[in-house]
Amino acid sequence: MKNIAVFASGRGTNFERIATRGIRGAQISLLITDTLCNALSVAQRHSIPAKTFVRKNFETRAAMEDAIIRVLEEYRIDLIVLAGYMRLLSPTFVTSYENRIINIHPSLLPLYKGKDAIQQAFEDGRKIYGVTVHYVNEGMDEGRIIEQGQVSYDGEDIGELESMIHAAEWELYPRVIQHLIDQGETT
Repeated sequence: MKNIAVFASGRGTNFERIATRGIRGAQISLLITDTLCNALSVAQRHSIPAKTFVRKNFETRAAMEDAIIRVLEEYRIDLIVLAGYMRLLSPTFVTSYENRIINIHPSLLPLYKGKDAIQQAFEDGRKIYGVTVHYVNEGMDEGRIIEQGQVSYDGEDIGELESMIHAAEWELYPRVIQHLIDQGETT
């Protein structure tokens, strides 16, 4: 049985879908947050242990990440799943879990990296949008792409587009995680 840690900073909607769907051969063993957020309520509903690491409570970023790594080791984490985690991980952290940290991003990378990707694509007048699951490396949204899903939209309501993109995320992310577990690509 593989152990998964989910990192989140917000509402926890991707976390909720992964926890509800379940992953054969794995369990979500831990939630890590960097703020008090709704994802903590999701963890409580699913009886998943949660730890919050607020940056201001640590002397340095490295000290915070060292504390996180100690907890990940305690829980014997095989795969880290970023689900709306709004903090960049240091190169040292990423190297510690190389090819074992994945992220979902609401655009067809390499387009629209970073924050506000949906807004950027919408303002550019795109008709094809999408989501990307990728490995995390030292750059922002630059890791090797695992899989993408497309969303076609020709409307004028960004709220409707955001809902469609979130629905695509909720379908794609658990499927990719399951595939990685099935293929043994988490060690």
